[in-house]
Amino acid sequence: MSTQQTDARRVQTAGITEGAGVTASHTSRGHALARFALPSIFLALIVIFSILRPETFATSDNLRTTLITQSVLAVVAIAVLLPLIIGEFDLSVGANLGLGVILTTGLSAKQGLPLGVAATIAVLSCTGVGLINGFFVARIGINAFIATLGTGTVLSGAVLWYTDARVISENVPTTLVDLSSQDVLGVPTPALAMFLVALVVWYVLEHTPLGRYCFAVGGSKDAARLSGLNVSRLTFVAFMTSGFLAGIGGLMAASQLGSGNPDVGPSYLLPAFAAAFLGATAIRVGSFNVLGTLFAVFTIAVGITGLQLMGAPFYIEPIFNGLMLLIAVVATRYLQRERV
Repeated sequence: MSTQQTDARRVQTAGITEGAGVTASHTSRGHALARFALPSIFLALIVIFSILRPETFATSDNLRTTLITQSVLAVVAIAVLLPLIIGEFDLSVGANLGLGVILTTGLSAKQGLPLGVAATIAVLSCTGVGLINGFFVARIGINAFIATLGTGTVLSGAVLWYTDARVISENVPTTLVDLSSQDVLGVPTPALAMFLVALVVWYVLEHTPLGRYCFAVGGSKDAARLSGLNVSRLTFVAFMTSGFLAGIGGLMAASQLGSGNPDVGPSYLLPAFAAAFLGATAIRVGSFNVLGTLFAVFTIAVGITGLQLMGAPFYIEPIFNGLMLLIAVVATRYLQRERV
């Protein structure tokens, strides 16, 4: 190769390297900004609505109400997060939560079981649903979307059969309601339970080999298998934990409602997915993560609450949740491509 050709190749290589460096710099800067965009929006909404409605929005009662009402959604959002991390969907989470609500209230009110026993059976039953989902997906090889949609439909039918499509409100133990009305060190117990769930799941995902393995499976199942990971077992763990958290969410919802409403579970599904996908645009950009999910839950809640206090109609909530889900999915896919 001549000296001129060698010099030209060096110039070309230098140009490519420089261009790649500029692109990487822009991408890195963009991701750094994206990490804190959602928390910034959250704080901005608080400031805006506090100025516009100081007598109703910027109050301790509103803060307490938001923490209590959103605690169940946050737990459900973390439940859908786990299958998403391994690249799967769990569309049965809402119906599974409904099962937890009905078993907690029904077994204690209709069958006369002690509340502790009823709650334990409810959470274990929801965990069992997660195991069934894991079996269908990991062992049978059914697409998770189809498998969990079918499971959720069966659960909804079973709940209607057990309740005869009626709300369970008589003979519900008062101790169940007391669970959500008490404070621990000034923090409502539902909010405390939410933070405890979030802390445990965050630690497992971010600081244990199990968490790293789950992210590896979500990145590429084939590569994970070639690396020696038991993808089937990890899939079981993800769906089982999702079911367990749905049961915890069901117990929390039953405590807040003080009754067993057969229609309550499915309404959590869309907001939970909206929070999970929106959370993937923050903190760990392009990856599903617990902290980003919590920010998403409360950002959406603050937006809806503020709009309602401003006089927005009652149907603003489903519209807002649907738009957030669409925006979050598009943003997440874009950021994931940017990471590659």
